[in-house]
Amino acid sequence: MSMRHWDWSLPSGHTTFLGYASETAASMVMLAPITGLPWQAAAITLGGAAAAGVVHDLREGTTIGTLTTRALSWLTAAGWASWALATAPLTTTGWATGLGLAAVGIAANASATRSESTRSERKRLLKLRRESVGILRDWEDRMQRVARVENCVGKDVQHWPGQVGYTVEIDLPSGGTTADDLNGYGPKFAADLRLPDGCGVEIFPGANRGTILIEVTLKDVISEDINYPEDFSELTLTERFPFGLHRNGQPALGSLCNDCGILIGETDAGKTNTLRVVTAQLARMPDALIWAIDITGGGVALPWITPWATEGIASAPIVDWIAHTEDEARLMLKMAGEIIAARKAGYQQLMREKKTDNKLPISHEIPGIVIITDETASLPFDVKEMLDKVAEEGRAMRVRNLVCGLRATQDVVTATMKIQAKWRVGMTVSDAEELAYLFPGYIKIDPKDAPVAGAGWTMHTRLGPKKPTAMKVWRLVDELTDKICAATAARRPKLDQLSASVESGAFYPQRWARTLPDLYKGQQLTESAQHAIDNAGEIIDASTLLASAPAPAGSASTTPAAPTASVPQGFEGFGGAAELFAAVNASLDPTAGPIAVPAGPAPAPAAPQATPLPRPARPVDPREKGWELLVAAGETGYTPKALHDMLKQLLGDDATPAPRTVGGWLSKWAEEGRAIKDDSGQYARYIAREAAAQQPSTAPADPAGTALPEGLDGALVLQAVDLLVSTQFGSTSMLQRKLRIGFALAQTLMDYLHQQGIVGPSDGSKAREIRVSTDDLEVVKMRLADELGFTARDLGAMGLAAAAASHTKE
Repeated sequence: MSMRHWDWSLPSGHTTFLGYASETAASMVMLAPITGLPWQAAAITLGGAAAAGVVHDLREGTTIGTLTTRALSWLTAAGWASWALATAPLTTTGWATGLGLAAVGIAANASATRSESTRSERKRLLKLRRESVGILRDWEDRMQRVARVENCVGKDVQHWPGQVGYTVEIDLPSGGTTADDLNGYGPKFAADLRLPDGCGVEIFPGANRGTILIEVTLKDVISEDINYPEDFSELTLTERFPFGLHRNGQPALGSLCNDCGILIGETDAGKTNTLRVVTAQLARMPDALIWAIDITGGGVALPWITPWATEGIASAPIVDWIAHTEDEARLMLKMAGEIIAARKAGYQQLMREKKTDNKLPISHEIPGIVIITDETASLPFDVKEMLDKVAEEGRAMRVRNLVCGLRATQDVVTATMKIQAKWRVGMTVSDAEELAYLFPGYIKIDPKDAPVAGAGWTMHTRLGPKKPTAMKVWRLVDELTDKICAATAARRPKLDQLSASVESGAFYPQRWARTLPDLYKGQQLTESAQHAIDNAGEIIDASTLLASAPAPAGSASTTPAAPTASVPQGFEGFGGAAELFAAVNASLDPTAGPIAVPAGPAPAPAAPQATPLPRPARPVDPREKGWELLVAAGETGYTPKALHDMLKQLLGDDATPAPRTVGGWLSKWAEEGRAIKDDSGQYARYIAREAAAQQPSTAPADPAGTALPEGLDGALVLQAVDLLVSTQFGSTSMLQRKLRIGFALAQTLMDYLHQQGIVGPSDGSKAREIRVSTDDLEVVKMRLADELGFTARDLGAMGLAAAAASHTKE
């Protein structure tokens, strides 16, 4: 028998305990003739129990009436038992008296117990009412002292469960004061309340424009880890999904059906975990197809395809397509654009039948497509342009994207992405101004509201909260990720037939054959993953597929040389004018003059004879133009002010970023190793590393004994050695990102360095072993420089100053 059953007060209650006492008293009296118990035994035993019962009731907060009834019951039982022991054995009259007293006591205690809950609730409500009145008066005074808003009237207080905090409803005074006037006062109110970090005050509009709701968090729930709930039930893309908790205990909700999303988080802020949680929620949706773009190594999708690709835990991949290279991203987004166009026409009848206001009704058979893009700063301009097009055109056809980056700046998040992304999440930051671009109009975000990794702010400009609100994202560990993959793999949808039949759809079935061999090089794939590769036919990389895509009629390969066009006066300065008029002339009779029209009807020109019209030039990217100027400056370089002035001359005031932004570019390029910072003068000057490396070299054109693989050059090899050994991190994707080269070239470079004994062999997707210590870095660079035919001048031009100095001393 467990100890819980020996505790008479739980769960039986005090009334049953009194029944035990009555039974004990009667037993003592009946056994008195045999045991010879004195009357003091009953008085001491039952009197002590009466005292213990009173103490118990006081601790439980029992009302005075119930406490008195129970105490009198104990004392009555003690008095009768003492009298019975003193006069034992009892007569019939004595026993009848005891039974009568017991019946009265039981009835009185039962009545008191039934009314106790009502009395306690009334007592609790009265206490809360008194506290609420005090809170309301305090806030009326606080509004006057802190915000300088007089004559506010507190209306109501709602306490949150678990005493985590409360919400105050306040009527603002007449005169036009609104909730927007109190933006930025949250931290001041929190300071006035002496709240710790992780707690805070948030202000929201009330039932009308003259009423506000003030949410006050008294208990820090953000600093605690909140594990992802092990719930793998079905969700739907058409409804908002939870991904964490607000400070008041309400779920933080995201939406990727009608709206695009933005997720920003600096290093170690919890962005990757947030991305995993969002992917996990999408995995539970049988009407959502997940595509992923991550050209820095595919890390955003690897946890969701590895259980299928190499471990065999899941029966299907959670992420349906992963683009780990720039060309694969182009191919994916090209197909996404074609799907949007095809769905608009192909599902018109379905949308009319369902009366969905020209919005595609999605299901398991016709799933929505969510494209998750990580590290957008690494994407080339044209890929960002394609993402913008999806954001602008894909809403009604349920093709949406979630873009992620380390910083909330325009080079990471384009203006179109920002406008179309109604759902925005910013993780904890060290500088609140980092989120000013993401949350316009709410610059005064207090970092103390979300002081730990995994915390941040979320807002939805259409569905709410319509201002940045602190929240904590659930924590998702690897073991739980595997469980989610196993539980949701069977419900993953397939691309509908209409979408798969677009022009680029012919390349879609080969997606795993293009990606898995690169992502899991050297690893044993599961039977299912290997089957996807073996049945894909000839494996052709994405760049070849893009190059072999059907060209417009009249491409250069099928068109004879067109006559030189004469550009009319006044059109010489327009970009592409010569090509445009050449196309017009080519469409006319070749024997006629540039502007002559045939006298009679002429046969229509064959389609292959027409030259395609030139594509409009893309808009100038100020950051790219700045880099071009820095490279063109060579060893002279630029100071931040000089580069800003040059951009201003070329692009004009409207298109030129602020001087602080230009300076930030130069600092970032120096951190990434793309530029060299020279502090020797009055102002810091920056020199493009690749421009310095392109200066005339004294090295022979083809040094003896040098046998570099195709695509590599000596300068790239030396820069890679410096980067890998100094960081002691042999990551191919890191090398690709830092040196701004393709993933295939980075792998070739790694293989060459393995032959040189600098890095270890490939071990799948893991980082390679670095076999050279940082102490030996200069010696190794000098050896390679000698083998590759580089001199001290060359090393200095590439920014390898330490090696150059050592080389000169020798």
